[in-house]
Amino acid sequence: MIIDTIVTDMDGTLLAPGPKISDYTMRVMNECKRRGIRIIPASGRTRSSVRPYVEQLDTGMPYISCNGAEIVGADHQMLHQVVLDLDLQREIVEYMQNAGFYIQVYRDDCFYYAAECRHSQNYKKSSGMTGIAVGDLLSFLHFPTPKILTINDPDEVQRMLPIVNEKFAGRVEFTISEANFLEAEPVGACKGNALKRLAEMRGDIVPERTLAFGDSLNDMSLLAYTPNSVAMGNAREELKQAAAYVCRPNTEDGLARFVEEHVLAHMA
Repeated sequence: MIIDTIVTDMDGTLLAPGPKISDYTMRVMNECKRRGIRIIPASGRTRSSVRPYVEQLDTGMPYISCNGAEIVGADHQMLHQVVLDLDLQREIVEYMQNAGFYIQVYRDDCFYYAAECRHSQNYKKSSGMTGIAVGDLLSFLHFPTPKILTINDPDEVQRMLPIVNEKFAGRVEFTISEANFLEAEPVGACKGNALKRLAEMRGDIVPERTLAFGDSLNDMSLLAYTPNSVAMGNAREELKQAAAYVCRPNTEDGLARFVEEHVLAHMA
């Protein structure tokens, strides 16, 4: 396997539970960089939320955020962004509110939601972002956002996915990043398309020399970009069936072990 680019999801993939990058994974990533292998994070997180991990990895490469709605330069400046139409955002928010989902939208380094609850508190803790309760989210919403995150129990998220994809077909794409996260994205804004666009921008990223890792539905398009696709051992079953390889789970540094065994061990 001749690889010069590694593209990886973050939560549930590169990150161990916590979330954090383990010492072992950091050692392997540093060795990849030393040998000239590019590392490109591709996360559902927003630019500000993924930035600390990008800085820890010190890739010197652009990265993908908001499930592909954003391509961000190594200097953390936006290279490309797509957003949801404002009227469409309001339609989504109203529909998901009526369905009993918690909802939040994004702008710059903050996320906004109606009222404080366990979901907003947990998201603040896991993302490191500033969360602001605004009361009436529909009335407050006056700016474009790259994605809308809704949260509910995993069974309800799974039940609702085909319903909203049918209702908003051709206007919005919904995906699952965490078991209880149902996310609305602009049409075409997926990790795989963002990687294709980044490859066109740079001219040095090709599918045959790219290794891609993921664990959830929002990684499906990313894995479809390359024949060298790897689903984590903790991945959803749909992803395992679609991937060329399955590695150990993120709790066992599965990504780093796969890279060490299948890429680094075969380099001169």
